[in-house]
Amino acid sequence: MSEYVTKSAPLKCTGGAAPSQLQVTSNTFFSIRGNMVATTNDKVPTVNIMPFGICSLKPSTSGFLPCVPVPAVWTGFVSSVRVPSGNPLPNTSTIQCATGGCISFQNSGRMKPQKVVANPSSPQIDALKRAAKEAVPFCEDSEKNEKNEKKKSENSKKKKPEEKPKILRIYWPDERGKPRELSEPEEGREVTLCVKTEEGGVGTTGDVLAEAGDDRVFEDGGTKRIYSGLTVDDDDTAYADNFSIKYKET
Repeated sequence: MSEYVTKSAPLKCTGGAAPSQLQVTSNTFFSIRGNMVATTNDKVPTVNIMPFGICSLKPSTSGFLPCVPVPAVWTGFVSSVRVPSGNPLPNTSTIQCATGGCISFQNSGRMKPQKVVANPSSPQIDALKRAAKEAVPFCEDSEKNEKNEKKKSENSKKKKPEEKPKILRIYWPDERGKPRELSEPEEGREVTLCVKTEEGGVGTTGDVLAEAGDDRVFEDGGTKRIYSGLTVDDDDTAYADNFSIKYKET
């Protein structure tokens, strides 16, 4: 599953002996939890892309020479999204080094949308909100550390397995990082759906049931879809990456 890359995301090179971290200097507008999102212009050697230790593609009589990155152009960027500094990079993007190595991301840095407040509605998202409130209960993690009294105390404050964490609101951030609460994204467009819950459900998991509504059906012909594997993060929010709505043509 691809995610936007943010500052300090770890990089690796097929010719390098050590990893490095991407430095984001091109973008000062689009950030996630204070970390700027990387763009296609973050490719300057020793500024954005740091050396990878010894380069196995540069042999010499005394051994291999140190890496001096010579990156070309990022590929696999998100062409449908544009920020003032360029196109954002997902963690599947790569860039070729003129020495011969291929530079790629080890992970994205686990980007999460900012907490935002937004507005209005559509029948489809209203139906999604109603369905979320009736979703499969989030299951409490029952693992306890008997040797750690503090951990026991924290576990005692967690909800009972049969209880559902209360859904406070559902929203998604657009390409500019602005909130869209109860507002349907463009059909077929992938966004990160955020399900804000009440306190006390961190680490619990569950499913969200979406209903098409308005006598419409999803592309698979059904009127309901289940989004599985949502986990409540430490900010009491569960995130459904790559969420999209696509209806069957009528």
